[in-house]
Amino acid sequence: MSDSSHTIAIESEQRRIVNRLKRLEGQVRGLQTMIQSGKECEPVLTQILAAKSALTQVGMHIIGYSMKTCLADGTHQSHEDLIREAFEVFIRYRNLSTSSPDPSKIAPGDSAEMLTHLHGLEGELRAIQILIEDGTRCDDILRELSRATATLGDVGLAVLGHSMQGCLIEDTSQSRDDLIDEAIAVFLKYANCVR
Repeated sequence: MSDSSHTIAIESEQRRIVNRLKRLEGQVRGLQTMIQSGKECEPVLTQILAAKSALTQVGMHIIGYSMKTCLADGTHQSHEDLIREAFEVFIRYRNLSTSSPDPSKIAPGDSAEMLTHLHGLEGELRAIQILIEDGTRCDDILRELSRATATLGDVGLAVLGHSMQGCLIEDTSQSRDDLIDEAIAVFLKYANCVR
């Protein structure tokens, strides 16, 4: 592939990623609206699952973009070296995004706290767009991506905790074991809302 066609392909990939990030921002704004209007728990959690899935997809595209733009020039690399480097990029992102959650962000809070975190997530998504458009170093892009992933995971945990107390688990006199069983069922159903 010639340098000019490679540049065109990279620019096209940048536009696709930025467009995906903008759609994800729209989903985050939709979540804010749902929380502000007091939507039922399950639709909010379903929207968080959709946003989490969209962020994962964007993340994989950003990782691919990082591999194409930041891996060493492949002219003198073996097939095995290129695969090893690509895998290392993925592992760096994975390690960045598996940090421990911030307890202050995941404690079942009120709607205002969740909205604050979602507003912060919007800013993180815009920051990623700017980094990509500016051709910033891949490690910096991956660091911002992992920050956004952690924020969405924290919001998912907070909404899940709030929802479990508010509407997902019946407030009836259940036995201890029944309550635990119900909590486990909720965790299993919404496990993908979190990290």
